[in-house]
Amino acid sequence: MASGVTQEKSQGLQGQHEYNDDKSSLEKGPPEGFQTGKDGEDIPWTAKRMIAVLSLCIVYVGSQIILYFTSSALAPISQSLGTTRGNWMLTANTLAVAAICPFVGYITDLMGRRNIALIGTLFLLISCAVQATANSLGQAVSAQAIGGLGAGMAELVALAGVAEITPARWRGVTLSLVTFSIVPFMPQLLYTILIVRSSTWRYCFLLCGLWNLVGMVGLVFCYKPPPRTNAEGLTKMQILKRVDWVGAFLSIVGITLFLVGLQAGGYPHPWTSAPVLGPLAVGAVTTFIAFPLWEVYGRHPFPMVPSKIFKGQRVVALAYVIVFIAGMEFYSILGFFPLVLQYVYNTDAITIGVRGLCYPWAILGGACIVSFLMSYTKGHVRTMFFTVAAIMTAFTGALVVSNPNNPGTTITLATFAAFGNGALVVPALTLAFYAAPDEFVGTVGALSLSVRFVGGSIGTSIFFNIFLTRFSKFLPEFVGAAAVQSGVTDEQTIIAIVTAYASQVPGAAAAVDGISAATVQATQFASQMAYSEALKMVWYATIPFGVAVYDE
Repeated sequence: MASGVTQEKSQGLQGQHEYNDDKSSLEKGPPEGFQTGKDGEDIPWTAKRMIAVLSLCIVYVGSQIILYFTSSALAPISQSLGTTRGNWMLTANTLAVAAICPFVGYITDLMGRRNIALIGTLFLLISCAVQATANSLGQAVSAQAIGGLGAGMAELVALAGVAEITPARWRGVTLSLVTFSIVPFMPQLLYTILIVRSSTWRYCFLLCGLWNLVGMVGLVFCYKPPPRTNAEGLTKMQILKRVDWVGAFLSIVGITLFLVGLQAGGYPHPWTSAPVLGPLAVGAVTTFIAFPLWEVYGRHPFPMVPSKIFKGQRVVALAYVIVFIAGMEFYSILGFFPLVLQYVYNTDAITIGVRGLCYPWAILGGACIVSFLMSYTKGHVRTMFFTVAAIMTAFTGALVVSNPNNPGTTITLATFAAFGNGALVVPALTLAFYAAPDEFVGTVGALSLSVRFVGGSIGTSIFFNIFLTRFSKFLPEFVGAAAVQSGVTDEQTIIAIVTAYASQVPGAAAAVDGISAATVQATQFASQMAYSEALKMVWYATIPFGVAVYDE
């Protein structure tokens, strides 16, 4: 899943991501420059080597938790910053990851893996600091964009780095350790709620910053990877010339404009207005027409998406479609199920946190189980993907039955939906690796991550727009009606009650002057119903995308 520039063609030389190097090293033994003991055996583990692997695991986790905490604390962050467009924080992060992934290999060849690991971690630290002190949406979005760039670098380099410095006989164990190193943050929803209710959401990013700082200290003192030999003898200028700058510009600018249009439509602007149609049309043409045409017919010798990865088979293309749509569904669960737990069900922080354990463990379980089964179901992979796509689609769509009175049903449905999603999003990457030509394994890996995050960005924009449009209608309607039925007649008091629930601050409605406990109870339930009804439209919207995977 990492990248470099080490591919060789029968005629001339071709740019390639370094995952191929790591694949070769896994098959052939230690990489060049890696010391061995007697009889060619790997040198034994040392404390310094163990700390380096542990530090890479910490950085790998640190590259993800900024987004997770932002997602869980999105409501209080948005309220604190005075914005209704907080979803741009999530979009900025995922879009930045998608933008940097295809180029990590080139940057690594220019600066070395250790330097890129340190730079990526530094970006994560800067992101945490800026996010924790942000006072406007612009600052928060900038923080998330910086964090996304750092995450793309750190995640890819951490995976390759662990494989590179680990003795060959331990590589399977340590790479599994990297995957499971996220376990301490499985209860991140619980952490978020406890932090927000006891102090402020800003401490979430202090925690992220301290975590990444520990990883960075370990990298500085203990991570000394073997020197990377440039087998093709390329100069830095030659490496830079291999970057598909036109493709990068078209893809990044096109997706960004497309997302701007998506998020502006319906709320706050009508879908037929210029602020929506302008960026939406330009972004769509750039992303879905100009970019593919350039990649297919452009004269750049080293395109971002080499056509050879698709020739002679459909598997890689189908895997990308699955990864894209599964990425959309993944972020619908990641972004909106915490809202269900916190605002559809009025309960204590511990209960919310415990319930929030269901979907991350289900995602991890689905990913591990299906990835394992792929090695033992020859000829039945299509059937397996067909099954898990049906599970994901059916149970995600079934979340429309969620209401304040059935938490058990909701948790069960979300667990199966998350299992199906995890069983698609990671194994689909594995499927792409299986089908990719050997010389393009690195390219396929990096592009797979980009496709997943682009899908996540588009999914976040679509689903958040749907939710916000419906919620802006339902909250004043439901809460206002409940207030009137409970005896409140003053218009300003009703507005104050609605505003209190819109702020998403626990206990805010009870602080409104002149209302009774009965009014608080009635309006509290009404606000829960408003969330439930608004989220129904999100779950309905996931069904067509899930069916698209099912049909593939």
